Amino acid sequence: MAQNSPQKPHAHSVDLLRNRDPLTPLGPFDGKAAAHAQIGAKHFFITTNADYVPAVPSLQLPHKVYLRTDMRYGPDDPTLWPQQYAAYYCHLPLISRKGARPELNIMWWNPTRSDFEVGSAITRGLGKLGGQQLARLLPPINDLVPRCKQFCRNSPTHATPLFGQLMQQVLMWIEQLQALPTTYTKMLFAVTSLQRTFLELDALYKYMSVYKERMNNYLAQDVNADLGQFVGAFTTVPTVAQQFWAAGLPFWFIREYEVFDSENILSVVPLSHPNFDLPDPDAHGEGAPPSLYTGNSTMEKIEAIHRAAQQTPWYTDPFETGFTRTPSQPRDPASGSTSRAIALSAAPISAPIPSSSHAVAQSGKDRRYKPYPAQPTAKVPAKAKAPNNAAKVERDKFARLAVAEMPPYIVSMANALASVDRSVVPYTSNAADRRYVLPEPALLVNSTSERRRRFLHHWTLLADGFIYMLTQRQPLLLSGQEWRDILEGLMNERGPPGSRRNRRSSKLEEHIRPALEASNVTSLEGFPVPLDQLRHFTLKETHEIVWQVAETGFRLEFCALDRRASGQERVDDVRGCFAGHMLVGAPLHLGKQGWASGSLEERHRYVGRTACLMLDWTSKTACPDVIRRVKEHSRWSLDRMQELETAVCGYYTQSFWEYFGRAAVLPMRLEHELEQEPGEL
Repeated sequence: MAQNSPQKPHAHSVDLLRNRDPLTPLGPFDGKAAAHAQIGAKHFFITTNADYVPAVPSLQLPHKVYLRTDMRYGPDDPTLWPQQYAAYYCHLPLISRKGARPELNIMWWNPTRSDFEVGSAITRGLGKLGGQQLARLLPPINDLVPRCKQFCRNSPTHATPLFGQLMQQVLMWIEQLQALPTTYTKMLFAVTSLQRTFLELDALYKYMSVYKERMNNYLAQDVNADLGQFVGAFTTVPTVAQQFWAAGLPFWFIREYEVFDSENILSVVPLSHPNFDLPDPDAHGEGAPPSLYTGNSTMEKIEAIHRAAQQTPWYTDPFETGFTRTPSQPRDPASGSTSRAIALSAAPISAPIPSSSHAVAQSGKDRRYKPYPAQPTAKVPAKAKAPNNAAKVERDKFARLAVAEMPPYIVSMANALASVDRSVVPYTSNAADRRYVLPEPALLVNSTSERRRRFLHHWTLLADGFIYMLTQRQPLLLSGQEWRDILEGLMNERGPPGSRRNRRSSKLEEHIRPALEASNVTSLEGFPVPLDQLRHFTLKETHEIVWQVAETGFRLEFCALDRRASGQERVDDVRGCFAGHMLVGAPLHLGKQGWASGSLEERHRYVGRTACLMLDWTSKTACPDVIRRVKEHSRWSLDRMQELETAVCGYYTQSFWEYFGRAAVLPMRLEHELEQEPGEL
């Protein structure tokens, strides 16, 4: 902040009230209020059309912009304090003032630890924003983004590229908060970045749709507005003062005392000083550096804040890299993190931590899928004997698994998968293409009751860690056997040194290493969880777990197939083929929407979008004629809708076989009644 002088006479001061005349209408260079200020060695007076004068952000060098402990930028944050006017960011003064619009109060809300729903006991350092607060963030976004898109489509002139950039950032931040487990600090930074980006997008929309014309025609305008609605801006430019005056926006006009002449000032007020968190020079915040910028250019400062909050798409095609993580090199203890690392046991804990993937939004309720039942701590056996699977016959993954624990199949998809022509030689012979990003859904339930409990229990313990891994630069791909070992809980080293079994088991913990490191966990202990400590899962709970694994696997595989078959990078277009437009973390209520809807007409919306993407696919099997002619039809009968759906499902499953050499993971449905969950984007 600038060193603003107290209200006392000095060598350059003058009587700012000498021309005071309450009966004369005020102009842009007069002041409803005014204040004295000192910036460096110079003294200034500041006039305003508002009734208060905020302290001036520093204009001296060196001025550093800091990330505060609340993950905001204090007086340099344009959503919290007026900034110097910059022509390129002329919309910033229209940011709503805190408290001016009750429906947007959530955009200044500060999360606390109690709003962070942690994951399982294994990755208790990872979690998500609580469902109640997430549900409060969604309505303003669902209201603003469509209006911005509509404005850009209907604008007679080319809309500024900043519209698209801000909308993309809002959608990516909210998707991350909805879907991806992360650390508390990164969650906090994601919330404040989303809030700041939303408020700037809202200001840009108001400027372009209403205030731009007012400011451009300032000589003909005479507007009275509620000045308390907006943050406003400082300026030293007379024309800008005239524009803000005509548009009815709050402004603070800074001038040296030497130019004071006939200005009509009604009152002199003390400067209003902010009360913000001080910067923490030792905390780097995991999301942005504590010092972003040194200088006094508003444009450069805002650009630095934008860069710090720039959210790049987290999605990376795991099949394109063909990457499987190898064991990390041993760590030098002297070079480790200063955070305390621990060896975490899978044995019961006195206060079970629920899995964030299955948390109930309402506070005060028990959350589903607690890792351990509420029972006294029991000792974990030193060794647990692994089941003997040598005699097990491999299941035909192209056929339906007829067990009650599997959610209902989507009929068209299941029929299409069973009809895949496996005599067609796939394009690929890469073993990585036959691996999975998440467990093959049937693997979770295709076993004995005891083993199924173990698989489901271990998955609820480890799921957040593996979802977190999807955000890494090179996501995991694991074979069916590796996933089976993980679900068995065989995370510790087994077998004679140097044996195949020993090499495979020694890698399993390393597969989830980044998630463990984010949770300050050095190793996993107590796996597999003893039988008497496994919880029981109801049929509904089992369906929900399997559905979420299947849905995420299907969406990620769809993206990978489209990338290969079309040769294009168009993840955003692929998202449009899914209800909720998400890749991971789809809420349970989507188990009855989109492809899973019981309505042929609703499914047709997503089937049609998929068919349009398929027009660009290359495959060994000819594209069905009904798909090639999809854009020729504007009206579809129910029979034609069903014909297209059958063709799309068949072409999808056949193409997946040709590009990956295995059966595709299919989406499923949920038929039971679901609890209320946070809103949908």
